[in-house]
Amino acid sequence: MTFELRHIEISDRISSSLLTKLAALRIGAPVVLRWWQRRETEQALQWLSDRDLEDIGVARHEIRELAQLQADMHSMTPKRRAA
Repeated sequence: MTFELRHIEISDRISSSLLTKLAALRIGAPVVLRWWQRRETEQALQWLSDRDLEDIGVARHEIRELAQLQADMHSMTPKRRAA
């Protein structure tokens, strides 16, 4: 009987802990994903020459802002993008 009660206590702790972690992932994952996308875009644009940037209509000082806008836009749902 003691084992059975102890087993229930442990599974209850794991369940609540797991739910807490899943909730944190639900909130944290989009933030990390946006950061990662911004970082990747920014690095890719930084590697381009000034001539290549000029060809696509981007000045070097605009790279960070452009990467942030792209990451924000990518994280939006299609309905929000269209609005």
